[in-house]
Amino acid sequence: MKNVLALITLCFVAFGNTQEKVIDIDYTVQYLIPKKRSTEVDTVSVGFNKEGKYLWTDSKFLAKDLAKSFFKNKEDLLNNAELNIVLDTENLTLMLFFNSGDNVMFMNLELSNLVPLPPPSKNNKDIELIAEPTGDVIKILDKKAEVYDVYPSNDPNDSVYFAFDTSIEVKNNRLFEKFFSLFFAAEDNSKMKSLNFPNGLLLSISDEDETIITANAIDTTTKTITLNYSFKISE
Repeated sequence: MKNVLALITLCFVAFGNTQEKVIDIDYTVQYLIPKKRSTEVDTVSVGFNKEGKYLWTDSKFLAKDLAKSFFKNKEDLLNNAELNIVLDTENLTLMLFFNSGDNVMFMNLELSNLVPLPPPSKNNKDIELIAEPTGDVIKILDKKAEVYDVYPSNDPNDSVYFAFDTSIEVKNNRLFEKFFSLFFAAEDNSKMKSLNFPNGLLLSISDEDETIITANAIDTTTKTITLNYSFKISE
């Protein structure tokens, strides 16, 4: 966590003349994340903009973890810490609002500054991220979720299963394209040409051996988030 904090500090950008920004979060999904080698399960809520432009979370775990980095032996500040994070998926920018007691912090971070990228190379590989329907339909929260086998074109055996409720509109290509492009550039200096995710709300991710995340609750109440030196949510 100290390394993450150092990177955040280096990438801090003051919002000197920032205009007010208003975004809509159309659906909020609470996901269960089983811990490896444990029977315990973490929960995290993720908000989706149906146009695929934004993701949002107010993770209590991340808030407390960040507070630990700032406040030593201040248990009340750890327990009362609040953290809201918005990812602008088109610009790959993280907007963070942290609050604990009288301590307030607002940051704007470019993900490319947090992820180490290899130097440009003429030997970059062009790859596609393929989402291939398996034909399987599973039931999650009484919703039918279509299962897709997702894998990079250069390694079809490296696959993960994504399940989407295609009756709920989310533009996943816009949502994931820049993020996966950054991931493949950092992972093996590859250039992602395209991806073909279906539209729909993500309900689970799994591989052959285990569930990685699965939806536990869905809230379809629209949240409007206002960003301008503060963080305000209205419903």
